Amino acid sequence: MRQISLVVLSTALFCCSLTFAARAADLEGDMLSLSSGLSTVLSSNQPSEMQQALTQMRAAAKDAKTATPPSLAGSAPQSPAMQGWRNAFDQLIAKVDQAEQQVKLGKLADAKQTAQQISVLRNENHRKYR
Repeated sequence: MRQISLVVLSTALFCCSLTFAARAADLEGDMLSLSSGLSTVLSSNQPSEMQQALTQMRAAAKDAKTATPPSLAGSAPQSPAMQGWRNAFDQLIAKVDQAEQQVKLGKLADAKQTAQQISVLRNENHRKYR
């Protein structure tokens, strides 16, 4: 009986670790999408290209917001740290929306300035959660 319990517990822990590893890989992909999109917005002068990058950034930010970064593994969903994590993505999404609106209005220089603000947010939050 004890061996069966040990096998069941080991299997459960293994499955949990696979789930966490898969989720961490998803988060890494989201971060790469955000980085790539930011580079595109900062370097492009084509409104359609900037718009597409911002759309991808919003999708990646929304997905990443639901993840738990490795630095907060084991944190309760309503903990201040997790609330801060989600708030950071709310700020990021708001900046992406602002930049997208600026692109729609043809204010590409303003959109690039907003993208610079996104870089600042990224750097601040990497220090906290990376």
